Amino acid sequence: MNMKCAMLMTLSCLGCTAPAKAAPTTSAGEISVAQVVELIQRSSSETAARNAAMAYLAGVGEATGLLVKKTCARPLGISSEAALAAFAHTEKSRWGQMAATPILVNDMLSRASCR
Repeated sequence: MNMKCAMLMTLSCLGCTAPAKAAPTTSAGEISVAQVVELIQRSSSETAARNAAMAYLAGVGEATGLLVKKTCARPLGISSEAALAAFAHTEKSRWGQMAATPILVNDMLSRASCR
């Protein structure tokens, strides 16, 4: 391989990061609480985990905001801290088979006092 080709390959991969690996999905293929908690916990030290956690939480928040046609006293919002707090009210031994999204949506609606 010539030097120019090697340099181009190196430069093209400077922004590359390894995909974030996480706990498996639920048996139904849903994103599990265990997956989200693991990504959030690793996000302070791993860029790929932080990007995956942020993308998931942002997607849940944005989709909920677009789909919910309820009157809310406060704006809908989600964060890593809010997600972990919502999950803290669930049975930890079931996190691997518990879908994360419904828990987060219910928590957002509750915190925003939606009716």
